[in-house]
Amino acid sequence: MTKVLLSQEIHPSAKKLLEDKFEVVTAPDTTQETLIEMVKDVDAIILRTTSKITREVIENAPKLKIISRTGAGVDNVDLEAAEEKGIIVCNQPGVNNVSVAEHAVAMILHLSKQLSLMDASVRGGNWSIRNKNLAVEINGKTLGVVGMGKIGSLVAKLCNALGMKILAYDPYASDELKQQYEFTTLENIFKESDFVTIHCPNTPETKGMITEALLNSMKPTAYLINTSRGDVVDEAALIKVLKEKRIAGAGLDVFHKEPVNSDNELLKLDNVILSPHSAAMTKEATIKLAVGAVNAVIDFFEGKTPKYIYKAN
Repeated sequence: MTKVLLSQEIHPSAKKLLEDKFEVVTAPDTTQETLIEMVKDVDAIILRTTSKITREVIENAPKLKIISRTGAGVDNVDLEAAEEKGIIVCNQPGVNNVSVAEHAVAMILHLSKQLSLMDASVRGGNWSIRNKNLAVEINGKTLGVVGMGKIGSLVAKLCNALGMKILAYDPYASDELKQQYEFTTLENIFKESDFVTIHCPNTPETKGMITEALLNSMKPTAYLINTSRGDVVDEAALIKVLKEKRIAGAGLDVFHKEPVNSDNELLKLDNVILSPHSAAMTKEATIKLAVGAVNAVIDFFEGKTPKYIYKAN
């Protein structure tokens, strides 16, 4: 019987679709040692974000034919090793666009209204915090969008509707988008924006793209939002500018190491808001992503072509 490995549990409705057709096993943890042991006799893997399918995992999976991601990103798969073994990699592009875009906008609003501070102050009996006028309006402020793909362009659309001026950076943007928004250099984005939001994939081109120099060029009243991938931003440099209050703050859903280590200095800073790489994990998107990943596996073993097969550029 065809055997499918879940790197972590998925939504019950999606898991039921698998169990009706295949033998299904779930990894008890996300360590490489566990995956290497469990892939020895599996035909397919449903892969979530926190597990990695490395070359070593693939080399220990002689029967593996398909890896299906419950998301758009495939940076946790060794694509070269998969291709060498003839293993197809499927993803779910676009399914979580709305969820991630809304999360980024929520972080912008949360930071602009200083909601964490206001909440803590009311709970602590400090009603007078209201007289310090710490919140700012986002209407009329400049939003810099780094990466104008489906998510970045949706954030631009939502924030434009809230009265924000949009600056954009994306060397691969379509002509249609270039007619809608003002495109500029990455340097200008960071110098001129009141909020900068990152929406880039993690590639060799983008890794470490947001440098200390760029962060230092931001306005002292500006905020950085990252709901893309942690490796796009120089995290050590970001911690430094946040500690020294050279920028107003940040909203982060992604980090260099996930889960975040307990000694990560970001956890101690009061000018950041953090979420656990959960921007895509609304109730609606979680179901769609899991069902989509499962359907790719079902289609493959029924002799159909999965809807989305990832192809490297």
